[in-house]
Amino acid sequence: MGGGYHGKSTLLQALERGVYDHVPADGRELVITRADAMAVRAEDGRAVTDTDVSPFINNLPTGADTKRFSTTNASGSTSQAASITEAVESGAKVLLMDEDTCATNLMVRDQRMRSLVPGEREPITPFVDRFKRCTGTRACPRCS
Repeated sequence: MGGGYHGKSTLLQALERGVYDHVPADGRELVITRADAMAVRAEDGRAVTDTDVSPFINNLPTGADTKRFSTTNASGSTSQAASITEAVESGAKVLLMDEDTCATNLMVRDQRMRSLVPGEREPITPFVDRFKRCTGTRACPRCS
């Protein structure tokens, strides 16, 4: 967290590269990331083939099947939903995301938008609504 130009994206890029072997003294000696970490971002216009984006996207106006979603020109939100699914299916346990390269409408839906568009009419279920927050206690399976 922090303001613009405070190094958030730079730190994330270092973490992304921390999964790869590196040359000694290249500046990454103290940056080590789990091998099962993967960067996820929105990529307008990317192709998506037979990918289950239904945890995040349903009821598209086109009627497209979101359990086996395919397109040659994905929007930011559908491409990021596909990237998350692909990362998890490939074994990623840690998803690295930068707000500058994410589809904001896939990540979070603020109260104002929730009041303007009723949930049953909104095709996107935000990322933050899909994952429980860590409680930071021993009861949390990730913290124990």
